[in-house]
Amino acid sequence: MRDAVVGGKAAPRRVGVRRPKMPERTFFGLSTGRAVILGVVVCALALTLAVPLRTYFSQRSELESVLAERQALQDDVSRLQVQKSQLDEPSRIAADARERLRFVMPGETPYQVQLPGDYSPSSEDLAVDNTPTGPWYTELWNTAVQPQGSDEPPEPTSAPMPLVQPEPAPAVPPVPEPEGGPVG
Repeated sequence: MRDAVVGGKAAPRRVGVRRPKMPERTFFGLSTGRAVILGVVVCALALTLAVPLRTYFSQRSELESVLAERQALQDDVSRLQVQKSQLDEPSRIAADARERLRFVMPGETPYQVQLPGDYSPSSEDLAVDNTPTGPWYTELWNTAVQPQGSDEPPEPTSAPMPLVQPEPAPAVPPVPEPEGGPVG
């Protein structure tokens, strides 16, 4: 290194004088390099633990729903066992036969009261309503077009096709055409 020249004389060198150091930057009492390394380690740990924690919490919620479903099924089983024990009683069997099957004990006179507005169509009435009115593809189209659950019978979109009788064959045999092909 060269000495600086001032007015023809060499400038004296300063010996032993050091420049003041910049204060080192710190983050939570750590140098910046160490803080960055600590941050990377914390992020890696968080990412490593995130998936197992998510799985744990989802399995806990699934376990709760399965336990609730199990409890509901156990309640159903106990209710059905009580109902089964009631069905074994002869008085219950007789009451169900009278109600559902309309059985009558010997010596009783059966009668049925029908209230106004309490009419349900008989099976014969339903069979009459379901007669096809046209070709099969019209019925198929009507079932696809009409909304489900409609009580109205499907209306045919076209009139039924009339039956056409084939014409009788002519009594005179046809005259054969002369043999030979086109000339040319």
